[in-house]
Amino acid sequence: MEQNSPISLLVSSRELQRKNPGNLNIFLTNLKHSLYDVKNVEVIFKFDEDDTLIEDQLYYAASNNPELSIKYFFSPRYGYLGLHKAYYECIECLNSESYIIIPMADDFIFHKDSHWDKLLLDKTVGLTDKPFIVQDDTKIGKMHDVPIFSKKVVELVTLGNSLSVDGFLIELCNIYLNLDLTEYIVTLPEFTSRTPCDYDFTHERWSVERGQLIQYLNSPEHADFLSKTTNKIKNYFKI
Repeated sequence: MEQNSPISLLVSSRELQRKNPGNLNIFLTNLKHSLYDVKNVEVIFKFDEDDTLIEDQLYYAASNNPELSIKYFFSPRYGYLGLHKAYYECIECLNSESYIIIPMADDFIFHKDSHWDKLLLDKTVGLTDKPFIVQDDTKIGKMHDVPIFSKKVVELVTLGNSLSVDGFLIELCNIYLNLDLTEYIVTLPEFTSRTPCDYDFTHERWSVERGQLIQYLNSPEHADFLSKTTNKIKNYFKI
């Protein structure tokens, strides 16, 4: 059921070759039971065009959660290094009223009756056309799992690999809104606490693709990207 929702969840999902199949039904069911109003949120799925299993999984999950607004499309597989491309394709599918963008994985957990959507909308009243990033101010400068951008941020700058501009924008422009949603929206329990292996691409937890991503984030190319992003923001805010 499509509707004009102010919050858009962007989800890149894959069922083929997956070790934990059937996540979509769990994801959508948890989401539905966490919301104050299902009309507040739309879900936009990006699937890989070679994934022959995902459409049946989505049909089953959507049938169990008909109240939710769900869109989906297929495109090439980009891997971790190109994940931002998948999110940009999702952004092209936003409804006209959407102004809050939340990229996430399909293994995120939403706590029942947490009403995080109402908390977020209350926090952003009057900011539908403003650039902002929602972040807990005790975690600024640290890696976090639920980046929340306004649509205006995406219009102003290019989101890079791993959506790596959020910390930069917060520190440069002070455009963050202090709100911690990590107790309402979390990754799988074993991944909620970061350990040294999370930043060591030689560790067995990381695949080759993630290793390439870490290498890129430490490269001169990425530093140049952040520099250009900084200039765009400075020009907008006249810094």
